[in-house]
Amino acid sequence: MRYQGKITVWKDNKGFGFVTMNATGEKAFVHIKSFSNRSRRPVEGDKITYELIADENNRMRAENTRFVGEKAADAKPSKPVSNQGSLMKKFLFLAVALFVIYMFFNGLPAFTPNESPPSNEEQSLDSSDAIIAKAFSNHRSNLQITGQGVVAKILPDDNSGSRHQKFIIRLSSGQTLLVAHNIDLAPRINSLEQGDSVQFYGEYEWNEKGGVLHWTHRDPSGSHEGGWLEHQGQRYQ
Repeated sequence: MRYQGKITVWKDNKGFGFVTMNATGEKAFVHIKSFSNRSRRPVEGDKITYELIADENNRMRAENTRFVGEKAADAKPSKPVSNQGSLMKKFLFLAVALFVIYMFFNGLPAFTPNESPPSNEEQSLDSSDAIIAKAFSNHRSNLQITGQGVVAKILPDDNSGSRHQKFIIRLSSGQTLLVAHNIDLAPRINSLEQGDSVQFYGEYEWNEKGGVLHWTHRDPSGSHEGGWLEHQGQRYQ
């Protein structure tokens, strides 16, 4: 229940005083902290409305105090909890978790929603890097491979016997290959520079430095599968 009264004593330096009820003349203690929506500091003579409570010593004190004519502080309504929304969040979390587990055990390529899935060409290059890495790990040779790399170093031509243009390429996996391109049977790549991208198809031979790529040309006798090198859109075979 709310009562109306007047502040008859106010000690501003201490932040408290006393209010006298209009109807009965009953006095009650009032503290500045009891003003729920205080726009200024109280002074003696102010008319206020308040609620009465008894403290631990059974003395009456004013609480939830407001100046007469002052509106109550706007209460912020609590946001109702939606059980449906909570269940939906749990369902979505479970669906995502199951999808991740499915991808892990089925070896599917993972990509975030903001990324485009890898193209067929990118998947092919990733697969070729993995095949070459496995061949190197298993010391395999005489393996037809295809892929793409960046020229890491250009070496002098080997002119002893059949002439070969030689350079080292680095795959996206970090593995390196020595390319030995027979320039007696295929055109030389005269415009080749370090940092250039080169696509290739040829035969892999293992060595401890990553491997050698040869047969990057046609076979005049037709007894061996022909290979090629591609640089700046031109194929050399």
